[in-house]
Amino acid sequence: MHKGSNAFSPPRPGRRALLAALGGVGLASLLWPRTPRSRANIPCGRVVLDYWEKWTGSEGLALQKIVDRYNLSQDRVWIRRIPVADIVPKTLVAIAGGDPPDLAGLYSFNIPQLAESRACMSFDELADTHEPLTPDLYAPAVSRLLTFNGLQWAAVTSCYALGLYCNLAHLRELDLDAAALPRTISQLDELAERLTIRGADGSLTRTGFQQNLPQWWPYSWPALFGNALFDPASGRATLADPSGIAAYEWIKETARRLGADASRALARTFDRSYHTPADPFFSGRASMVVQGPWLASFARTTAPHLEFVCIPPPVHDPLLDPAAPLGIVEADILIIPRGCRHPAEAFDFVRFMQRRDVQEELCRAHGKSSPLRDVSPGFWHDHPNPHVHAFDSIIKSSRASILPQTRSWQQYADMTGGLFDRVWGGELVAPAVRAVQSRAQELIDVATLRRVQRHGGPGS
Repeated sequence: MHKGSNAFSPPRPGRRALLAALGGVGLASLLWPRTPRSRANIPCGRVVLDYWEKWTGSEGLALQKIVDRYNLSQDRVWIRRIPVADIVPKTLVAIAGGDPPDLAGLYSFNIPQLAESRACMSFDELADTHEPLTPDLYAPAVSRLLTFNGLQWAAVTSCYALGLYCNLAHLRELDLDAAALPRTISQLDELAERLTIRGADGSLTRTGFQQNLPQWWPYSWPALFGNALFDPASGRATLADPSGIAAYEWIKETARRLGADASRALARTFDRSYHTPADPFFSGRASMVVQGPWLASFARTTAPHLEFVCIPPPVHDPLLDPAAPLGIVEADILIIPRGCRHPAEAFDFVRFMQRRDVQEELCRAHGKSSPLRDVSPGFWHDHPNPHVHAFDSIIKSSRASILPQTRSWQQYADMTGGLFDRVWGGELVAPAVRAVQSRAQELIDVATLRRVQRHGGPGS
């Protein structure tokens, strides 16, 4: 990739032709965001940048305040934020069609695909127009997320890890308090069994803990056993290493102890009640759950009387180190699509978004920890999420891991979902895990071969 190059790929058909190939006008209306064209409220003389972002609701409003702050801070550029559902495929189609937004808010696991496809600009390409962003601005795990093949491809809008939430009223039923919170897998299993209540018919009146409540991160459990899913040095999937097999054996044992069918029935109630008063954790049907920092924000409005505490997820007993918790760090990112009309102006907004005061304002509004290496002394004071330190300790941990940086990751992740279901249903663990690793490795190898053929070398 040549510095300053703005060529995404050989000439492609225009947007209309591409969308027609994808299914015609009907599909186009579903895929393409409706961009407001009015400039009625935009000051004259501004360069207008369209910023596609997935956040809506309170999260979107918090981001809009940041956008408004930027728009008022200078008189050259005007950011027009456009909420977009299903943002990843729409952004990729827009880039391929030659009509991308100027900025887009995607996910950190998209970076390998974006980088290898040359679908977004690396920030080193913009170093001639602005002082570059340096990796040491971020916590080490976040810096690794944003960097691929030695280049930084994205900025961060927010980052998160997962924590273990526990209902304090349920602990008090056992004459326990927050000091009894589990730090290891064996402690978690013991406490979960004591908190579980079963009906006469074997149904689960209350579950102490189960890994499919929710089943959003079927790939996350091996991290608690020290498994990183992928070794970037060798390009090898590692799910079937002993630590990965141990993680799924633990999952299978949970299902056996609770009853696979009874626990699945309770887990299905989450799909119908996500973050409503009927949510299993909010309603008291689940004593402990692993969730992100947003759960505390939802609880403030949905279950204001619920007493709970949050800590880093328990880990495999031999790996316990309270000073360096285990966990996966993920991030929402901000990219400059290749083909952006005004890359220098877009990068100016990106740099604004990475300022410490701006990041801290957005993180507090979202109830999250900062992705930056350093925070101001006042960041923690009256933070709206009293449990934010649990997540921050993972994000800043020397043992924090990130998702595999391969464009095959989404397929790999999907396969772990099927693996989880089969293991929960009683399938033999080791053969099932090895089969998923084998298929994941095939996909990784194909992606690597294509990259080599396209760019002339594995590190290009």
